[in-house]
Amino acid sequence: MFALAASLQAQAQEAKADDNVVVVTGFRASLNSALNTKKNSDGIVDVIKAEDIAKFPDANLAESLQRVPGVSLTRGDGGEGKQITVRGLNAGFTRVRINGIEGVTATGASDINGSTNRGRGFDFSVFASELFNSLEVRKTSEAGVEEGSLGATVDLRTARPFDFKGRTFSLGGQESWNGLSRKAEPRVTALYSDRWDTPIGKIGALASVAYSKRTIQEEGYEAVELLSASQDGGFCSPLGYTPQNPVNTPAKGITATSCGFGVPRTSSLAAYNDVMGRTDNYGGTVASPAAGSGAFAPRIPRYRRSLTNYERTGLTASAQWRPDTKTELNLDFMGGKFVNDRYDNYISAISFGRTLGQSNGKPQSSIVDAHFDSNGSWDYGKFNAVDIRTEGLLDKYTTLFRQQVLSGSREITDRFKVDFLAGVSNSDLDEPMRATVQFDNPNVNGFAFDFRNNRNVPTLNFGMDVANPNLFTFAPQEADGTFHGQFVGRYLHTKNKLRTNAINASFEVNDNITLRGGVSNRKNTWTNVEIGSGGNGLALPAGTTMASITRQIDGFGRGLGGSGVPTSWAAVDLDKFRAVYDIECHCSKVPGSEYNLLGQVNRGVEEGINALYGMVDFKYDVGPVGLRGNVGVRGAETKATSFALINANGALTPATVEHKYRDVLPALNVTASLPQDVMLRFSAGKTLSRPEYTDLAPTATLTTQSQSVSIGNPNLDPIRARTYDLQAEWYYAKNALLSVGYFRKEINTFIQGVSERAPFSSLGLPDSVLIGGGCSITGGTPACPTLPDTVVTVARKVNTPGGPLNGFEVNLQAPFSFLPGVWSNFGLLANYTHVDSKITYVTRVDNPNTPANELLSKTANFTGLSPNAHNITLFYEDPKFSARVSAAHRSSYLLNVLGDVAGHDFTVVDGSTSVDFSLSYNITPKLRVSLEGQNLTDTPLRYGRDLQRNDTLLYVHSGRTFVLGLTYKY
Repeated sequence: MFALAASLQAQAQEAKADDNVVVVTGFRASLNSALNTKKNSDGIVDVIKAEDIAKFPDANLAESLQRVPGVSLTRGDGGEGKQITVRGLNAGFTRVRINGIEGVTATGASDINGSTNRGRGFDFSVFASELFNSLEVRKTSEAGVEEGSLGATVDLRTARPFDFKGRTFSLGGQESWNGLSRKAEPRVTALYSDRWDTPIGKIGALASVAYSKRTIQEEGYEAVELLSASQDGGFCSPLGYTPQNPVNTPAKGITATSCGFGVPRTSSLAAYNDVMGRTDNYGGTVASPAAGSGAFAPRIPRYRRSLTNYERTGLTASAQWRPDTKTELNLDFMGGKFVNDRYDNYISAISFGRTLGQSNGKPQSSIVDAHFDSNGSWDYGKFNAVDIRTEGLLDKYTTLFRQQVLSGSREITDRFKVDFLAGVSNSDLDEPMRATVQFDNPNVNGFAFDFRNNRNVPTLNFGMDVANPNLFTFAPQEADGTFHGQFVGRYLHTKNKLRTNAINASFEVNDNITLRGGVSNRKNTWTNVEIGSGGNGLALPAGTTMASITRQIDGFGRGLGGSGVPTSWAAVDLDKFRAVYDIECHCSKVPGSEYNLLGQVNRGVEEGINALYGMVDFKYDVGPVGLRGNVGVRGAETKATSFALINANGALTPATVEHKYRDVLPALNVTASLPQDVMLRFSAGKTLSRPEYTDLAPTATLTTQSQSVSIGNPNLDPIRARTYDLQAEWYYAKNALLSVGYFRKEINTFIQGVSERAPFSSLGLPDSVLIGGGCSITGGTPACPTLPDTVVTVARKVNTPGGPLNGFEVNLQAPFSFLPGVWSNFGLLANYTHVDSKITYVTRVDNPNTPANELLSKTANFTGLSPNAHNITLFYEDPKFSARVSAAHRSSYLLNVLGDVAGHDFTVVDGSTSVDFSLSYNITPKLRVSLEGQNLTDTPLRYGRDLQRNDTLLYVHSGRTFVLGLTYKY
């Protein structure tokens, strides 16, 4: 591994004294500057300054923010930080503003991590941390700050020319190396800034760029889902067993002695009875379908290697004009481009997730042997007639972000000041191709999964040589349903446009009272277009062999753990396959086309938000106590127009719904400055968090045979809450702080998905949706399976009662300057947050296996909430040497609340601890060498299903990363 970084800094003749210039140099100075910002704020605010960001070994902004008290990191594919939770509330509850304008960034992901982020949550992986001058996390509300956040408002600010005293030029380059991908790749940053005194005032200009290229490799095991043994038609029953499963079906070769053509009944009577006779006494009340088995097997047990190649480019530009000491204009531009090519390769057993009607699947598989642990987890199973699959996925997507902001301020008089802001941010996610290609080997005997030696990484014995490509097939489905592989694809484009115009004014009544007020207009537009497509059942062209469209995975499982894990297999080569088939067509079924149009989505939401506020800033001395703060109220009117194209009998029918609501949001922030540098803060207010765009769009998907409908709900109201904060801060020494805070959020309304029974006619959908295949809804024949007055099962998001969220934070910043000698160069940063909440999740309104309209519910924490989180950093800094070691921990949290409906109560993400370090040494006053390490413990990501059984749903790791560099200053 080799890295080279060069930094050149030239300072022009120092500009005239300027009270607004803040120059921060050195890690300790950065901490002091951030502490002063926190100390002088009226609310509860935490700040990270530029030097602080640069000194931590963070891949992106999310990893920098995780060091703030109450902030936890959600890692995406490849282990890099993706989103944040604040005080237990996930990314959808946190608003991110860049230079004062709200920003949204959408990216892609693996299937198990949601495939694509289409919501309001900000994806920090799009930007490099070097582009920003400061990060501010505002945890309390204020009338003058835009509404929309229940967790926090995160303000990111890029650098401006007046941040520097004079001309500044810097150039840096690094090279990183990852232990799993074993690739060394570059990272480059540059900045130029200058300022001039001219006849028309002070003028400044700045431009910066950050570029990085990285290959992320991730390996592990996943189950996709855990299914009851009785689901999807159950397993093949033993010879002579009553009742026989599956029943005789001549077209599929199913008889009393076989479960398909050439598939004899080989289930062990003891193993079959053990599996199918189990009841769910372990994880829930309503275990599974009526008379179902309490044995749960992986739906698609498989190993995965993911290889993501990304290039991340960020640009900022800023111009400032200060014609006099009372006027300032700022023009800020930011752009970002995040280009990803993701290759996933799997080797899996596919039968357990297939029904007999789909592709023969589970009902053809015989249970040869089975074992369960003391918690009821199916930890060993051996089977015959299992379909083995090698699968490849190629996901190409680009996120493009652009923002322009014009802002300014003017002191009309010594007491009266106005400021304004006008800007727009655009985020486009373009995914021209997400293609999945699958090659199968049907009805293989001897497949087994074995978790007995390792609950995270099982031994999967596939019963065949998975490295031999000629044992797999790619061909049309046979008449009896036998499958020989397939491919499916998707095109997606998601666009977010957020426009803000705001004007504010303040009037200083006297030394104690300042009146502030303002108005704003915001318009948020979200559109989402998706086209799904599938293969036409074409065979391989003449002369094309399986070996010619595959490649060998090698070196798999390094550092993963487990035993008996294959190191190689014949993998789908997506690039070679694309040379044979036009898998980017996404067109309808026409001669010569390789794709069938499977479905499409076209939807959008437009929000218009008009707001105004008024508030009073105050400061008084009451004896030895100084009181300051603000009290005010904000009013906001939101008009949401949601639209979608609904597929009605082959025609796309537009649906448009308008929904309007108003909110009055009071806020109070009080700070008492007590003797001995002690501050006591109290904040209270009303807040809201608006629904996700995907939940508002009036889309509809109807399954006529099962009489079920999945729809959006454009009439959703926001999540509303009352918030209270109390915090004590003791600035016991220079650059030092000890604080303890309590917070409570009384969440009045919540949004969650429910299934309920309702007449189709009450849903507001066109009756033409019901008509298909020539059926009639007006009394003709044949009658449609679902009629307008049919009571259907409706799945949608609704507003439900909320619940309380309580927690406390402890924060310590402790430079050891009181110690003698070299020990005074050490210091400690540490924080701890504890949060708990109680939300009643409605898991089903009407369960077919219970009396009509019975309410099934589960009380639990918020999804994404870690009850405990802590960060600790030990640092050392002297004129030559600087070092820091950081550890960030978050405890386990709920990913999904399942409510026992399918035999599982929760999906849980295991707790994790990540350890990073940074070292630097000044060889000369101008030359510095540095070494950084990220994810030193190679912390895995694990999802578990059901608290009692704790079945492994996902277990992956991504390796350690090291960065070596040189810095030269002049």
